[in-house]
Amino acid sequence: MMSCNLDNIKVVLVDLSGTLHIDKIAVPGSQAALQRLRVAGLKVRFVTNTTKESKGFLLNRLNKLGFAIEGSEIFSSLTAARQLIEKKKCNPILLLENEALEDFKGIPAKEGQPNCVVIGQHRQCLPTRS
Repeated sequence: MMSCNLDNIKVVLVDLSGTLHIDKIAVPGSQAALQRLRVAGLKVRFVTNTTKESKGFLLNRLNKLGFAIEGSEIFSSLTAARQLIEKKKCNPILLLENEALEDFKGIPAKEGQPNCVVIGQHRQCLPTRS
């Protein structure tokens, strides 16, 4: 096992899919490892590039798997997209699964033409083979 000095560590960024869980199954030992990080007094944040579901859907699944995680601890690619849309005052077209649209609630529809497109995993928009 690797040993290192954690005195200068400010935060631990943990990827979710494949690290803590695979679909609806917790990776063996991941809850205990997360608990050890927290007991050590380290700030833990979770990152993911999933676009198939909102942070709320993901959080619910992780909590059901026994992870004590709060929504404010998760940063996703959808979170980043929303922040950019708000900062740049964009009028987006959202090509996302219904489960992901929750992360964009409250973004007001603007008059005029859309000026950006957010594309994530969206079964109806992705081309299929014939």
